Amino acid sequence: MFFIIVSFFYSISAQVLTVREIMKEPSIAGMRPEAEEISPDGKWVIFSWNERQKQPRNLYIASTKGGSPELLIDAASIYDPPQSTADSRLNYGLNSRDDFIKDREKNLSSARFSPDSKQIAFVQNGDIYLLNLETRKLKRITRTQNPEAQLRWLTNTKILFSNGANFFVFDVEEPSLTQLTKEGNPTTFQNITLNAASKDGRNFAYVVSDGSKQRTLLVPDYLDEFVQTKTVRRGWSDQKIFVTKIDSSSNKPYEIKLPKPDGNYYIRSIKWASDNQSLIIDRVDADTKRRIIFLVKGIATGEEKVINITQETDEKWIAPLSRLIEPHPTDANQILFASERDGFNHLYLAKLDGNDKVQVTQLTRGNWEIDWVRWLDSSRIIYSSTEENPAQREFYILNLTDGSKVQLKTEDKGMKTNPQLSENSKVLLYSFSQWKTPTELYAIEICDTCKSVRLSNSIPTEFFNRKWSEPNFIDIPTRDAKFIKAKVYLPENFNKKQRYPMVIFVHGAGYLQNTINGWNNYYREFLFNQILTQKGYVVLDIDYRGSAGYGRDWRTDVHGFLGGKDYEDHLDAIEFMIKNYSVDAKRVGVYGGSYGGFMASMLVLRAPDKVACGAALRPVFDWKNYYASSPIYTTERLGYPEKNPEAYRRSSPIAYADKLQRPLLILHGLLDDNVHAQDSIQMIEKLIRLEKTQFFDAMLYPSENHVFLRDTSWADEYERILTFFEKCLK
Repeated sequence: MFFIIVSFFYSISAQVLTVREIMKEPSIAGMRPEAEEISPDGKWVIFSWNERQKQPRNLYIASTKGGSPELLIDAASIYDPPQSTADSRLNYGLNSRDDFIKDREKNLSSARFSPDSKQIAFVQNGDIYLLNLETRKLKRITRTQNPEAQLRWLTNTKILFSNGANFFVFDVEEPSLTQLTKEGNPTTFQNITLNAASKDGRNFAYVVSDGSKQRTLLVPDYLDEFVQTKTVRRGWSDQKIFVTKIDSSSNKPYEIKLPKPDGNYYIRSIKWASDNQSLIIDRVDADTKRRIIFLVKGIATGEEKVINITQETDEKWIAPLSRLIEPHPTDANQILFASERDGFNHLYLAKLDGNDKVQVTQLTRGNWEIDWVRWLDSSRIIYSSTEENPAQREFYILNLTDGSKVQLKTEDKGMKTNPQLSENSKVLLYSFSQWKTPTELYAIEICDTCKSVRLSNSIPTEFFNRKWSEPNFIDIPTRDAKFIKAKVYLPENFNKKQRYPMVIFVHGAGYLQNTINGWNNYYREFLFNQILTQKGYVVLDIDYRGSAGYGRDWRTDVHGFLGGKDYEDHLDAIEFMIKNYSVDAKRVGVYGGSYGGFMASMLVLRAPDKVACGAALRPVFDWKNYYASSPIYTTERLGYPEKNPEAYRRSSPIAYADKLQRPLLILHGLLDDNVHAQDSIQMIEKLIRLEKTQFFDAMLYPSENHVFLRDTSWADEYERILTFFEKCLK
């Protein structure tokens, strides 16, 4: 009898999670396969992973027919460490380059198949390596002081890569090295920001961005013996498009001349048409409100012709989702593109006749979105959409000849993301996950009867042996007669007759979707929410106004006021949860990072009668600071600070600092080069001057950027958050 009681107690206690346990590495959820690539012939997939579930990541290869993945490159075994300086005798302090950093230096990157699928090139510690898949012979082909990046194959013998600020071509057979561009110059702030090689490997187009008028932002690093300062330059830039011959037959690159932009602008993408001579350019101007797709014919022939394929305006802003542009595989006069012009991101086909007149036809329509598309052949396309359910993704094949459409039959319902189509259009590679099933890699041949094949097995058995609190997917009504997609996590043995404390998690980015039946970047928060439910909290996670996945009107409802309708959505959600899920109105807390940190602080500052306390991680406290860091994102939503000062004032939590009367926890990485620690430091100083010390606490993390890397930092941060909620909500 004693044995039975002890065993029962152990099985229950084994389910209890701690913050240290969910943040530690190796992760309880395992290491996700990343940087996957399918071979051009569709037979193989390579990906970055480590079966020991820890750094450094190795390179694996798997057959798309199935079977166990094979270790291809052991990163640690080929690592050639840089020369180290003599160790200081004063070695009792902080070691800024510890084993954590050293292990990540061994990681491989930019692994790419050759066009014939027989070789793989990759980068380690800035050097390029070449692996012959038939002989398994490995050799290092470049060794330079500047790290190589943006590696890809041009032909079976030529590799394109960037070094410093310019692009080079390495000929594997000769061997020889050719400098392709000369415009890149860090000292004058000239950077090559976009580039595209024609499919035949003969022409190279690239965008040179002049950042000389940008603002220099300083990011101090206090960890070394002497303080180091990294500088990043942000702001609008002037851009020029050039084309050069890859064989260096032309000494001078050819500049593409487009119609003059209206106001500030940026080039979103450049792609070669199927004739390898015409360039497709997607440009946004008029201060993010107008989008034009150009087709430039006759490049470098003296008969250049710029054709306006399509033009659209949005009184609020052009969304990133419409970036989808796919040249027809054989006809240079056909271009597939996406647009939100009817309210949802759908596909359109532009056709040019013999006189270069353009006819545009809408191919898909409905209250759902498309987020990926490729041509299968000259008459069929394959795309991913929310057509069946916004919480999941499915693949569809559309025949443009007769308009027929079929759904690709894959495994269970969930999130199917990161799709890649093999060059021969025979095999689709993608990631699949569900709310409690972390991401794995799958492949499927494109045919009516083919079944998907699982390629990776990265989830520890321990993860599946645990009992997870399942989210309820619900719709919450708003004050303006719309509905918020949301997830609710309930404590075990939830009893509607009781009153429960509630914590709201606010996802970041603003324009992001988190109410999904899938695994996502917020897996740590998912695990933390499990701890909260175990401790008796109701947890709420909503796709507030501005979130992705629900159409143009939903994403643009935040225009002119960040903290307007998205803030009201949270208040409406709180009222709904109080009425329908037994939430105690006096015990509601909130936490989130980045945009989530911004919203958490807005709720604490402006709704003290609704929110008892909040934790703001890497938060935007002042949107004029973020305009300096990310002007496109901020201009889209708020315009320019000098033209719209009221929009910036009412959207910035620091403007409400004097209203703080509930506990606020501020957490920020000092190396953050996205939302700079300046925001939190300024807010801390203002709260001190306002004599609000009793209402806030703060912690700064000297080694962390916007997204933390060290498990010790994650654990410290979330232990503070948990202690904070236990104190103010229990």
